[in-house]
Amino acid sequence: MDEQEAIFMIERIYVKDISFESPNAPLSFVQTEAPTVDVGLNTTSNGVEGMDDLTEVTLTVTVKAKAGESTYFAVEVQQSGLFRIQNIPEEHMPALIAVHCPTILFPYAREVVADMVGRGGFQPLHLHPVNFEALYQQAQVQQQNYTTQ
Repeated sequence: MDEQEAIFMIERIYVKDISFESPNAPLSFVQTEAPTVDVGLNTTSNGVEGMDDLTEVTLTVTVKAKAGESTYFAVEVQQSGLFRIQNIPEEHMPALIAVHCPTILFPYAREVVADMVGRGGFQPLHLHPVNFEALYQQAQVQQQNYTTQ
C-alpha cells in the first residue's frame, strides 16, 4: 500500500462572529483608574458536512477590561479557519487542531481585537503572543491527572 502525502492547507480565514460592548460609555472615558484586562481563549473544531477533508476551527478570544465593578469594554471575536486536512495520522489530529490551527488564527483575532477596541474609543489593545503548544501540553497533563484520580 502506497503512503499518501499528508496535506494541511488553509482554505479560508474569516471572522465568524464579533461583539463589542462599552456599557459605561461615556463615563468609562473619564475614569482615572487603570482597568484590569482578562483574556480568555477557546478553540473548537467541526467537520464540514459533505466535505470529509475540510475542518472548520474556531478560536474564540474574549477580552474584558474592568475597574472595580465598572466595565470599560468587552470584546469577543470568533476567528475561524477552514483547513483541508488529508492523510494525517489520527493520533496527530488533536495537536494539529489545538496547537497549529489556533497559532495560525491568533494573529488575525489579535488584529480584530485591537481594531475593535480602538474603534470603541479606547487605546488599541495588543494582545501578547500565545504559546498554544504549552497550553495544549498543560491541558494534557491536567486531563491525565483527572483520569488517574
